[in-house]
Amino acid sequence: MRANLDECSCNDARRMRDRRGRRRVHRPASARGHRRGFSIIELLIVMVLIAILATMAVPRARTTTYRADAAALLARTLLQHAQRNAITRQSNVIVSFDTVYARLRLVEDYNNNDTLNTTDRVSFRRLEEGARFTRPPMGRVGGAAASGAVEGTALRIVSSLPGVIFRRDGSASTDLELYLTMRATVNTDYRALIVSPTTGRVDVYRWGGSSWIRTTQ
Repeated sequence: MRANLDECSCNDARRMRDRRGRRRVHRPASARGHRRGFSIIELLIVMVLIAILATMAVPRARTTTYRADAAALLARTLLQHAQRNAITRQSNVIVSFDTVYARLRLVEDYNNNDTLNTTDRVSFRRLEEGARFTRPPMGRVGGAAASGAVEGTALRIVSSLPGVIFRRDGSASTDLELYLTMRATVNTDYRALIVSPTTGRVDVYRWGGSSWIRTTQ
C-alpha cells in the first residue's frame, strides 16, 4: 500500500513538471517581430540627403553649354582686343587660327606688310579648356554649307594659318566666320563668331536647334 502511494506521488510530481514546462512563454512586442515606422527625424535626414545629391548632380549638358558660351566670349574678347590694339598703336594686327591646337595667334605687324617678320611681336592665346574649332554640321550662319571651321571670302594665310587682319582704322581685311564647340556630336554646343569687314564688329551666335541665334546686342 505504501509503495502504491509513493508511486502515485511520483506520477503526480512528473505531471506537474510537464504542465509547467508546457506553459506559454510571453515575449515582449519587440521580440515578436513587430516593425516600427520611420520617425520624423529619420525622414527629414533622408530628404536632406536627397536634396544634397540632387544639387551636386548638375547635368553635364548644362555645364558644357555654359563652357561653350565662355569659349565664344573669350574668342570674341581676343578679336576685339586685336582690333582696338590696331587702332591704338596704328599698326595692323594679324589674327590667325590654329585649328589643330585650338588657339589664336596674334601678330602685331609693326611695318604693316601683312606678313610675319622676326621683328613683329607674336603671342598665342588658347581657347577655353575643352573647346575646339570645328566645322558646323548644320551649316553656316547664312545658311550655306560649311567647308571648315574658319570661313571667309578673303582669308589671309600667314605662315600656313588662315586668319584676318585688323587695320589701323578698325576695319577687317575680310568677312570672317569662326565656329567652335565643346562637343562635336551635340549641335546645341556650337557657337559662331561673325566679323564685319567694314567695322570690325564681332557678333556671337549659338545654334538653337533649328537656326542660328545671335546672342550679342
